Amino acid sequence: MLRNLLGGLLIAALAVTLLMTKRDWFLSDQHWAVTDVAAIPAGSGELRGNLDQIVAMYGVHVPQRPNKAEQIYQTLAAAGQAPRARVKDNYQPPRLGHAVRQWSFLGMPFGWHSELGLVLYSRDRWELVAAPLGEEGRAMLQREVGRDLGHGFLFPFWAHTWGWLYLAGVALWGWLYHRSVVRGREELGII
Repeated sequence: MLRNLLGGLLIAALAVTLLMTKRDWFLSDQHWAVTDVAAIPAGSGELRGNLDQIVAMYGVHVPQRPNKAEQIYQTLAAAGQAPRARVKDNYQPPRLGHAVRQWSFLGMPFGWHSELGLVLYSRDRWELVAAPLGEEGRAMLQREVGRDLGHGFLFPFWAHTWGWLYLAGVALWGWLYHRSVVRGREELGII
């Protein structure tokens, strides 16, 4: 009974993940993610006065694909209609973040590697823009703000490795299945 319930939950979780993820379905390290570190207080200065321009001009522009459910909806909605121009959303105000690339399989993250480190980033509906900060930029930001905005930041590794929980669930299901087979053999007197 528990094995069947767990199996059903694993199948449902996989279906939801595959439909709602923006990650690739197969083994990939191409998904960029930025973990928010802190908001940058408004103010003046060489860095804070030009945040929008710095992010737009020096940032890495990463297109954000719609998830699979949105792709299906867009395909169905566009059937028989002329293509429409994409209207740009407004970017959110730049923030301090930590940029990583995730290793994923079946739309689930299993690990990450830090490629850009601390970044100034912004996003809208269609793209993420991340400008690497570097040591000089971080020192300049700290001077302008008066404190280290990254102080006390704990990197949320669980947000980039939760695919292992799914794998543990599959292993638990396999163990429960094995136990039911052993019990069935014991009842039949085979063992």
